[in-house]
Amino acid sequence: MGSFQQFLNDKQIDTKALTRLSAQLEAHSEEDAGLVHKRWAKRHDKDTQAKSYAELGIAKPRSGRGVSAQQLRAALADQPLPPRVRGKIVRAVNAVLAKEGGKPVTHATLFGDVRHRQGVKPKAS
Repeated sequence: MGSFQQFLNDKQIDTKALTRLSAQLEAHSEEDAGLVHKRWAKRHDKDTQAKSYAELGIAKPRSGRGVSAQQLRAALADQPLPPRVRGKIVRAVNAVLAKEGGKPVTHATLFGDVRHRQGVKPKAS
């Protein structure tokens, strides 16, 4: 049994509840729609194209997608996951722990020594 599976069993956290909570946490809000519009306006305005989003104080909107059941099964099987998926799982677990009055955890606590998934490197041409 992997460290993530062990952690969920110890804290008695249901995987279906974790999937639902992740979808709620990552869902788009009106604030996110405003951020998307600001980023669009920045790219289309000649004066602000050269500036970065950080300089203009424009944050990144949420993705709108929570953790899928397939991604959660991969985490339970200790398979390598992309950093964004691991981050979403950590946010969902921390939300569950916050409701119960527990302390937040890090990805190292949840996943142990399982490395994140590496992307495919482009071919040299």
